[in-house]
Amino acid sequence: MQEIILSNKKVRLGILPELGASLSFLTYQKNGDWIDILRPTDIRKDKLDSNQTALFPMLPYCGRIRGGSFTYWGILRKVSKNQNGISDPIHGDGWKSIWTVQKQTDDSLTLTMTHDKKDSGFPFSFGAEITYTLNEGNLDIQLSVRNPSPLPMPCGLGIHPFFVKTKDVELNFKSQVVWSNESDPIFDEPYTTPAAWSFDGGKPLNNAVFDTCFGGFEEQARISYPARDISVDITTSDIFHHVVLFAPKGKNFFCLEPSSNASNAFNLAADGVIGTGIRSIGPNQSLTGNITLKIQG
Repeated sequence: MQEIILSNKKVRLGILPELGASLSFLTYQKNGDWIDILRPTDIRKDKLDSNQTALFPMLPYCGRIRGGSFTYWGILRKVSKNQNGISDPIHGDGWKSIWTVQKQTDDSLTLTMTHDKKDSGFPFSFGAEITYTLNEGNLDIQLSVRNPSPLPMPCGLGIHPFFVKTKDVELNFKSQVVWSNESDPIFDEPYTTPAAWSFDGGKPLNNAVFDTCFGGFEEQARISYPARDISVDITTSDIFHHVVLFAPKGKNFFCLEPSSNASNAFNLAADGVIGTGIRSIGPNQSLTGNITLKIQG
């Protein structure tokens, strides 16, 4: 499998074009040592899946499409399942596609992909582009989805990073509502973020278990590793008003996923729920978002 390495004096990362434009690793140099920021991937593994990588893009939607269908412009659209063990289609087609390298330098890589609505997956044709760029201790990610069709298309964007989990890791981000929590049967309307689930001002993650989509994300978050004296600041462009915290029990990683749309947003929007984050783009229009991971130590 092809692995493209980008590096500078502070940051190194690997990119897997054939595996959904995923990252295989992201490391930061401190005191002469390269420290894993994201969960590293064993690319020698047979039947490697994007869900086993360090980060993958989510497009043209984030989260689940519950029941494998949604209504748009009065037409019921069906979407096939795309991940073993998950009953609903999830995170779009980008992470399941082969991407093509368009431009490469020592510290930047641009990849593209196309999807035909006649194939399985999302029921609209689209083109997508992603650029990874290193800038000192920063990883800048630009995502874009383009609609080549003569009719509007609903869409969303996001990233799914797997951060290394340590005993002392702390999270700091603001949220206003919970859109969904996988252990909670409420999926129809968002509800106010409970105090126990609030990370406003910062607090340790500890052994808390989450699979939760928050709304009212204010386009910035901080992940702190006190023992390492390292922090990761996440900043986003203004389309990202949702964030998913996925912290499964007993794992050595957690995910903090900036997303432009809430989970199951297509169906919620079709039911008249506002604020889902789903965007409709017209013919030859694009939806573009930027996310930066700023690593400091």
